[in-house]
Amino acid sequence: MGAVKRQEEDAFQAATERARHCCGWKDKEQERAMAVGAEEEGGRREERELIPGLPDHVAMECLARVPNRSHRRMRHVSCGWRGAVGSAEFRRRRRVAGAAEDIVFLVQAAPVGGDGKGSTPECSLVAANLTTGEWRRVEGAAAAWGPVPLFAQCAAVGDGRHVAVVGGWDPDTFHPTSDVRVLDVPTGEWRRGRQMPDSRSFFGCAGGDGNVYVAGGHDESKNALRSAFVYSVAAEAWRALPDMSEERDEPQLVATPGRVLAASGYPTEAQGAFKETAECYAAGDAWINEGDVVPDTAGMCLASVGGKVWAVGAGKGGVREWDGAARAWRDVADGPPGMKACVKAVSVGDGGAVFVFGKAADAAEGGEYASWVMDASGAPWKRVPVPPGFDGFVYSAAAMRA
Repeated sequence: MGAVKRQEEDAFQAATERARHCCGWKDKEQERAMAVGAEEEGGRREERELIPGLPDHVAMECLARVPNRSHRRMRHVSCGWRGAVGSAEFRRRRRVAGAAEDIVFLVQAAPVGGDGKGSTPECSLVAANLTTGEWRRVEGAAAAWGPVPLFAQCAAVGDGRHVAVVGGWDPDTFHPTSDVRVLDVPTGEWRRGRQMPDSRSFFGCAGGDGNVYVAGGHDESKNALRSAFVYSVAAEAWRALPDMSEERDEPQLVATPGRVLAASGYPTEAQGAFKETAECYAAGDAWINEGDVVPDTAGMCLASVGGKVWAVGAGKGGVREWDGAARAWRDVADGPPGMKACVKAVSVGDGGAVFVFGKAADAAEGGEYASWVMDASGAPWKRVPVPPGFDGFVYSAAAMRA
């Protein structure tokens, strides 16, 4: 209990210090009274102003500038702070103040025991904060429900608040699971979502407009699937979508405003022979064949950047944008310098940039994998350091500004 109490007081102290800095407090007696109140009146804080001596709208401006890593502790300071941190107004003010942080969530494998050879990888959800440079494993879900399943998919829902971890294989039985875990990013709290309508493996997954989309993959008999579903996080409900026109095992799914693109994958009789075709779904319609879209099925990762579909790979001309009207790709930039192969690409910065996790050609820079970020304008790539302990294969990626 003492450690928790100290964390709460630290969070309170951090916010009040931010308030002094922002508002130029000079009254030492008032500051001293605040410190005493924080220590002695913890049980009555919910009945007080958010920050004593400040109007609540000014206090909210101060709280909104506290770094994301402290938000979970802030919720334990008072009922008022708990409500503030979980509110849409809090998120809005962080954006307006330029205090919002870009966080990439990765379902990442780490070897267990020794050098990891011959052992079963254990997965976790990793949060890579591109604003602060901090990488950490997201706690909470494993304690309640066990480790993140192998090969699980993650998706940012598109409501500015939730990330869902969907499906995967139970690490003990290696059977597919239909479990859904939903992370409330501002509060750091997990909840169980409604299970998927079926258990499937290696499906495409994408998020947008408050929903999570799932399409393709294969069933427990290794039959490739055409079926697709959409999950409303707010309503806690799954709904079947029309079947795709083709079976797509291991497809890439990309959500752009009002549309979902299912690209590549392979049918049951052609295991591992990835297609170049894609098809698109818009609300209320059937899937529409887009023809040969994927430029290089072996080395391209698709992502939604600035509302457009990007293909990211290595080497010269490695980044391209799909022009749906002309049904052609246009060159955007070369691939990340020092990248041998793309593993995952995801839009960051509210669509203004792309984050790439890939195999590094220059192992001397540290580890088998590396990451990069490029502004959507085509500015030069920036390498993002991957700390020791986070150099594992990435199965899925999602991003949010929080």
